[in-house]
Amino acid sequence: MKYAWKGLKNNTFAEGEIEAETKDAAIFELKQNGTIVTTISDDAPKKDTKKEAPKKAAKGGLKISDKELLLFTKKLTTMMKAGLAIVPALEMLKIQTENPAFTPVIDDLLIQINAGVPLSNAFEKYPSTFDNVYINLVKAGEASGNLDTFLERITLNLEKSISIKKAIKSAMMYPIILLSVAITVVGVMMIFVVPVFVDIFGNAGVELPMATQIVMSISDFLRSWTAPIILGIIFGLIMVIKKWLQGNAALMQKFDKGMMKLPVVGQLISDAIMARITMVLANLITGGVNLIEAMEIVKNSISNTRIQSSLEKVKRDIFSGKPFSSALRETEDFPETMCGFIEVGEETGKLNEMLTTVSVYYEEEFDSSVDSFSQLLEPLMIVFLGLVIGFILVAMYTPIFKMGTAV
Repeated sequence: MKYAWKGLKNNTFAEGEIEAETKDAAIFELKQNGTIVTTISDDAPKKDTKKEAPKKAAKGGLKISDKELLLFTKKLTTMMKAGLAIVPALEMLKIQTENPAFTPVIDDLLIQINAGVPLSNAFEKYPSTFDNVYINLVKAGEASGNLDTFLERITLNLEKSISIKKAIKSAMMYPIILLSVAITVVGVMMIFVVPVFVDIFGNAGVELPMATQIVMSISDFLRSWTAPIILGIIFGLIMVIKKWLQGNAALMQKFDKGMMKLPVVGQLISDAIMARITMVLANLITGGVNLIEAMEIVKNSISNTRIQSSLEKVKRDIFSGKPFSSALRETEDFPETMCGFIEVGEETGKLNEMLTTVSVYYEEEFDSSVDSFSQLLEPLMIVFLGLVIGFILVAMYTPIFKMGTAV
């Protein structure tokens, strides 16, 4: 079987593929060659036959909602704390689950665990459901013999992640509803109301102001057969540009960095990312994961490509012997507040505690950023809606007033 690996060799980062019968055999062989393995994964799905592919896709690609995963983890934590063994706990969870798609997953977990596979390894078969952070915290719990404690940490981690997503959705909900209403109202006016005025003005034979001509032209365009074609082309171009950006690492990094520099929105994005990084790092380091490996896991849990690149650089600098806080500062992508807290943690030997403190700080900052975003966006949307509808009304009624004056 083929495995893809990343690690440290001759004081430099390296990656590649290796053939071995098992993952443990692959790690052993790499260590024999002087390689310190940080991550290793089964690369076999790429070589699967057509018959085997659907089965693998169903397992690895299954996606359970965050709330369902949180409920599963909470129940498992409670059962483990009560002294229940993992097998009977999973059997109870299988009966209690309300999502039919989750039942086969628990069935498979039970089969693996009964066969002697560790729980963390069983979770690895479902990367879309159990991410790297989840799996590594379970591994730390298994290694320390305190699985229930680490499941509690995972629960807290999931709760905070859900809270951040909920706050973003809540902040965006009202503006989205308002924008939808604005588009609907303007669309109805342009397609059904403006043509009535066009007929009136055509029969009156009056000279129309520029604003009225613009509105009439837009109305004619929206009612024509070319409108859906042109809008479709624009949508297609946007999708092509998006794909092109995603395929160009350098441009994607510039785009993600630009997003973080935007007024208000940029602060919102930055606070959410910093809260995520420090929260995950604190949990992993407390669990006994070394800093370099923890940085690799954190990097893979962040979607912002600019921050991913910076975390990779920080990881290399730490391996070279540079202090964590200094490596963060040199990237110029992490706030001084975060670097300062981490520096204090390094000097006092309480890095995990300081990371937890920073995580709480950025969660509070994120909540403040969400409030600022909502307070700014809502009035802007109302003003925008008023200006658009007001412009259409003025454009349509100005010629009528002129006709009345002429009479």
